[in-house]
Amino acid sequence: MPLTLREAMQLVEPLRKSRVLAGERGLDNIVQSVNVMEVPDILEWVHEGQLLVTTMYPLRDSAAAIETLVPRLAEKRLAGLAVTPSDYIEEFSKSMVDSANALDFPLIELPKKVSFIDIIQPITSQILKLQANELLESEEIHRQFIDLVLSGGTYGNIAQGISQRLKIPVTVVDRFRRVLGDGFIIGHPQTHKDFIREEVGGDRYLNSQYQPRIKSEILGSKAVLKEVDGPKGTIEHIVCPVMVGPMRLGDIIVWGTLTEPPKSIELIAIEHGTTVAALKMMEMRSIGEVEDRFRNEILRGLLSGQPADRKRAIQLSNEQGSRLLPPYAVIVVGSDYPAGTSLTKVQSIEQRNIGSSLHLVTRYIRSNEPETSYWYHGARLVVFYPFSMDKTPNAKSLFIQKLRKICERIKTENSPYTVSMGVSSITFGLDDFRVAFENAKRSLEFGYTLQEKAGNLVTPYEDIGLLRVISMEQGPHNLERYCRDTLGPLLTYDRENDTDLTETLRTFLEQSQNLTKTSKILYIHYNTLRYRLERIKEIIGDSLDNPQSRLAIEVALHLYPLIDRSFAVQENES
Repeated sequence: MPLTLREAMQLVEPLRKSRVLAGERGLDNIVQSVNVMEVPDILEWVHEGQLLVTTMYPLRDSAAAIETLVPRLAEKRLAGLAVTPSDYIEEFSKSMVDSANALDFPLIELPKKVSFIDIIQPITSQILKLQANELLESEEIHRQFIDLVLSGGTYGNIAQGISQRLKIPVTVVDRFRRVLGDGFIIGHPQTHKDFIREEVGGDRYLNSQYQPRIKSEILGSKAVLKEVDGPKGTIEHIVCPVMVGPMRLGDIIVWGTLTEPPKSIELIAIEHGTTVAALKMMEMRSIGEVEDRFRNEILRGLLSGQPADRKRAIQLSNEQGSRLLPPYAVIVVGSDYPAGTSLTKVQSIEQRNIGSSLHLVTRYIRSNEPETSYWYHGARLVVFYPFSMDKTPNAKSLFIQKLRKICERIKTENSPYTVSMGVSSITFGLDDFRVAFENAKRSLEFGYTLQEKAGNLVTPYEDIGLLRVISMEQGPHNLERYCRDTLGPLLTYDRENDTDLTETLRTFLEQSQNLTKTSKILYIHYNTLRYRLERIKEIIGDSLDNPQSRLAIEVALHLYPLIDRSFAVQENES
């Protein structure tokens, strides 16, 4: 516990006999050391928290320096100024007293003929004693927290340990705003519960009402003071990040304010709590990675062509408490990162933001259906969504609507890290899981072409139409070859002449070769469209008059936009 100037004045005999002439409201300033004014340019030799003692001898010939001394010392955040009466200053000027009062800077008149060593020595000894006691207390707090974690303590135990020290409720959350543990004080108002919501499955999260803003930083700590508006008014609270290197794993939230100024032991308790919380989070993260690898054994078994592997996968899933009950749909979720970007090349913070979006998918889907199962397949999330308990006639369409709302919600909460989903048909046997997975994967990949948006999409397998017969397993090279064989002359003409005849042909065929509708959609004159179509006919011949050739062209027009996206998908999955 630090030494305040008020306490120091009771500790030291010369200070007990002194008078506080001004700035009494600053007597709770912390005294970190004592300094003596020996030179006129004292500002170069003082530091924050010092009590400056002087006879004013160095400033005896400069009335101006005396008049500005208090504001300059207050700016340097000194604890106070103690002056012994002498021939150099018979009395304090009104401007010095007024400045000290205005700045809450203690101005103290010492008794005459005081030896400064009688002030310096006892105060320094007391400061060292308090620092030693604080160090011992800090070590004790640290040891208690470490013992807690080593003995299998929970996040709730960590939060309770901090809460008992501070006498304030405490919450530990992860980077997804999930509540990991709470500490509380009997009889203390639990106003923070207005910001916590329990979801299906028992997990608790900070809700959408928790939108805090920074009020001020806390000197000497990585914690900050924040405030948030709630049903019962504005609540001030302290948020201290749980860090491992540059990575933020979560936060410790202290639902209240500390003493003013904060006691260093209070800040030490919070920061020791963040240290052990970080250890716990890293431990749980390692366990989670092992569990993910174990769960992915289930996915590999379900995707295997061997009946024995599928049987073993179902058995493992049952042992983990996740029963895979048909009928079901498979969802493949991918992040809408820019085409051509490899996840192995993006910065780690980008990966964490992408991971946050995928975590939100699992959270929001599970809130609709707790019996879902999840696996990671490369950079994508695979979801087993059971329909066994849903007998609603239009269950699939309602399900797709829910998925679209989830994508919109993630766009709102974690923009620009949006996600898109491909959804298989409802499947009635686990032996068909591999087919359902491939169909969901294909729906995700083709969805970007079928819809005008660049992301935030949900594409059911039923919606990809003719593209259902296209296999991506052979890679985009065969698709590119097919498109160039079919559309090559037209693509070359557009590239060399900076025209857009390919898009004109696509729109024309989509509108069932209706000239009026096509010209309106392209915002061009009817005669301009006729000219373009004549030019297209010169380039590709009479292919549009032949049903088989026209079908080949339509398929190529559908597939060609997929090529760039397909190359990007392959790079991200490699």
